[in-house]
Amino acid sequence: MEQEPREELLEQLDALTLADVGLVLDEAVFCRFLINPWDKRILFSDGMCKVLGAAATQEMLLTTYYQHIPEEEREQISAKYNETVSEIASGDYEKATIAHGLTKNAFDVADVKFHMQKILLDGKGYVGGFVEDCSRNMRERSFAQLFGEGLNSYLFTYDIESDTCCVSDRFVQEFDLESNLIYDFSKKYKEYIHPDDADKLHETFIQFVKTHLTDPDMEIRFLAPGRGELYLRVEGFTDAGPSGKFGGDARYVSGAFSDITGYVQDDYLRTNLIEGTGAITFYADLDSEMLYISENIGDMIPEAPRQIEGDFVEILASKIVPEDRDRFIVAIKRSISEIGTKFASEVRFRRADGSVVWIACRGKSLEEKIQHKKIVVGIAFDLTKMNEVKEHVEKSDASHSLTNLPTRDRLNKDAEELIRNKDTLSAAVILADINEFHSYNDRFGRNAGDAIIVAFAELLKKTVPEIATVYHVSDDTFAILWPDASHKNITEYMSDLQEYSSAPLHTEEGDFFITWGLSASFYPTGSTVDELITNAEIALHKVKQEKKLKYAIYSPVDLHELKERVDFELNINQCIRNNMENFQLFYQPLTDVKTGELVGAEALLRWQAKDGELVNPEKVVAALESTDQMDTVGSWILNEAVKQVAKWRSKGVPENFYVHINATADDLIRKEYVKDVLETLDRYNVPAKNILIELTETSLMKNMAMCRKNLNKLHAANIRTALDDFGSGYSSFNYLKELPVDEIKIDKTFVDDMETEEFNRSFISAMTMLAHSIGKGVVVEGVETETQAETLKNMGADIFQGYLFGKPMSVFAFWNKYFS
Repeated sequence: MEQEPREELLEQLDALTLADVGLVLDEAVFCRFLINPWDKRILFSDGMCKVLGAAATQEMLLTTYYQHIPEEEREQISAKYNETVSEIASGDYEKATIAHGLTKNAFDVADVKFHMQKILLDGKGYVGGFVEDCSRNMRERSFAQLFGEGLNSYLFTYDIESDTCCVSDRFVQEFDLESNLIYDFSKKYKEYIHPDDADKLHETFIQFVKTHLTDPDMEIRFLAPGRGELYLRVEGFTDAGPSGKFGGDARYVSGAFSDITGYVQDDYLRTNLIEGTGAITFYADLDSEMLYISENIGDMIPEAPRQIEGDFVEILASKIVPEDRDRFIVAIKRSISEIGTKFASEVRFRRADGSVVWIACRGKSLEEKIQHKKIVVGIAFDLTKMNEVKEHVEKSDASHSLTNLPTRDRLNKDAEELIRNKDTLSAAVILADINEFHSYNDRFGRNAGDAIIVAFAELLKKTVPEIATVYHVSDDTFAILWPDASHKNITEYMSDLQEYSSAPLHTEEGDFFITWGLSASFYPTGSTVDELITNAEIALHKVKQEKKLKYAIYSPVDLHELKERVDFELNINQCIRNNMENFQLFYQPLTDVKTGELVGAEALLRWQAKDGELVNPEKVVAALESTDQMDTVGSWILNEAVKQVAKWRSKGVPENFYVHINATADDLIRKEYVKDVLETLDRYNVPAKNILIELTETSLMKNMAMCRKNLNKLHAANIRTALDDFGSGYSSFNYLKELPVDEIKIDKTFVDDMETEEFNRSFISAMTMLAHSIGKGVVVEGVETETQAETLKNMGADIFQGYLFGKPMSVFAFWNKYFS
């Protein structure tokens, strides 16, 4: 190709588009080529340098190029090249494709496809085209070679160059992945890791890349949609070539994790159990011949060491009185020789002062699951203190293991005793229940949940008077038994206690904003223990149903209201079974702040009673939640809203008109939710731009991992999302940072008093600037006056929603007002 400079030929070839050569390869194309069919020479663009190195910068004979084809296919492929180039040059073939491997280095073979056809440049006929990189298939195959198909372990290989991570089937199953390949991995890996541990994993990876060293004992918390929080232990990283050979290729990093979730949970329970008994604990590592004894051994034998190195059986035996020595050695050595065997022995130890103490030992040998060490674990206690141990066990049975507070059984006994006392004129039972407690466990982990329980228990103990007793009656519910109580002091106490919810709860795991519901019942309104507690539970149910209610004291009217609620729930359920009878969607307009034009509407659930009146939506939602019907109704809302959008589009509404559809908490934790949304859009031929999915903080807290996964899927499908009631929850800012939402909806409570409350105005202004700075829109709810609208417009709000622009209305009324 001496007639034309290399750069000039490539510029002419570069002018040809992919369509000109009949290819649709996207970014898979990595270089161009040109073959002179007479001289049998080939010329590559710079992209081939990634595969062939500097040799690709110069034209080369085809026979030289063939040397880069793996030996096992070289003869066949070179013959095919010679034949195909000749036939294309002569016009026998219009186009052709040749697929083969190209050797990059000792470890790596790239899979490529040469797409070629006849090309005229300055009247001369060449064979030219584009090279497609098919190495993804190679990565899949090499991954299978490295780890084997279906291996039940957490394994991965990360390709740094392509930012692609291949993971084992265990990852796919636990994290609900679509395949074993995760593309754009550096952008996505944080989706699967607890926010507090994401940086720790990143630092570990960077450390390995720089030093080839890892901390083999590091624990990372992952968030799996199916199982919640997982504790995975880093077993180490290594470099690996795609052919499965290890050692030296900086492009690939492989590694493994082991699941220690069960171990962490067991260790937590074991630690608390042992600490609760006050027994001496011991742990022997048989491989390293080290015995570790808990600090409280000093209470029994002051001079005893806390660690013993060497033949600890003989060393311990030397301190045992001769008559008991053999019995001890036989029991221990039998357990050591037969891993998994339990042992028990009662022996007399002689102290340094000459005194003798009877000690009972109980233990077992086993193979530890994480590092596969052979160990012996057990407890020891002073037999002379058995009566004390018995008393402690009896006390533990009546105390909660986490808070050490008396339990419900103790409450029943104490309340019974109080009521039987003829001098008791009044008494009260207060119930305190943490709202949405399970969501804290799901989002922050079991340790955080336990810390919240302990801190809340301490808050109750700190605030009750000495005459009252606090009980831990269930996972997240506490009771207070208060003798000689009056309505006045009980009401004041519950009101004062609710004030604490405005500040974070300080725990050993950090600070958390939590809320709680409170209720109370009185003796003698409830004349028995069962009535007293049941009445408090009825009042607590009322608090849970009425979201704005912070506390309640039982009255006989509550029982009547409970019956009405049950009847209402039965009525709602019957309507659902009757094909959503009496349910309908109302629509409230969304108005563009700058233009004042209608741009969309929010679909709002309404239910009509038999008398034709619309029932309070909050009452309807509460009934649906308490009867687990939100999933069914959520699916109906989605279908009806999309169907209505389709009808309006067919009648000529503006092309970009869209409807906000509220996703329920149950929706966002369903694995198939996004699939259902896309199928519904497809069913009614509605573009993604014509809907927006609204979600609340409560729904996010149910299962953060699954919610985030579904939101990412919606984002990938170009379906917009909005975080509703923004600012009303304590974690709103964190969600704004972590989740791919497109809009925030500032809660109506901030708008109501904005004309008189400086804080509300400052908050809305700050949130609007923050949202805009990270590319998110701002919808303001509850706009009811011209003054509010003007102020919010000056703050930069994007969308108005509120009575000033239109109340929620039926489909018929909405059409007649805005489109007819």
